Amino acid sequence: MHTQAQGYRTKQNLAKWLWQDIPILVMVSMLAYFCFLEQLLVSDMGPRALAISLPFSCALGFISTMIASTMVGKSYMWAYASFQFAIVILFAHIFYTVLNVNAILSVLLSSFTGFGIAISTNSLLVEYLRWRTSRSHSSHQHPNVSGSTGSTMNTT
Repeated sequence: MHTQAQGYRTKQNLAKWLWQDIPILVMVSMLAYFCFLEQLLVSDMGPRALAISLPFSCALGFISTMIASTMVGKSYMWAYASFQFAIVILFAHIFYTVLNVNAILSVLLSSFTGFGIAISTNSLLVEYLRWRTSRSHSSHQHPNVSGSTGSTMNTT
């Protein structure tokens, strides 16, 4: 009976997290992507920048939140989303202003590149931490056996 109550509380906490933190992150992400895209595109496109910024910011905000909530735990979700946003911004500036790529293509390429780098970095970090943990566990379980000097030789 005790484990059922804990399971219920865990499900209740998960539902609370899903309905409180994730929608807020979606809205903040959409707003951040919209402001960024509008500032990036408005100087060259004028009022037409709104036609690109609005749908892309909604899609990028939703997709980035889903990736962030899937890839990392609750306590790291905002940090991961911020890192992801920074990488997307960096590549959008590179593609649009430095390489002079078309606006829509620039947004698409920067989002794929940014999300891919964020996911890859997270996977590499997780694998490194697993390797370090397994290495520290194995060194505690097996004491250093290389210290033997071979003193068991027969000297007769």
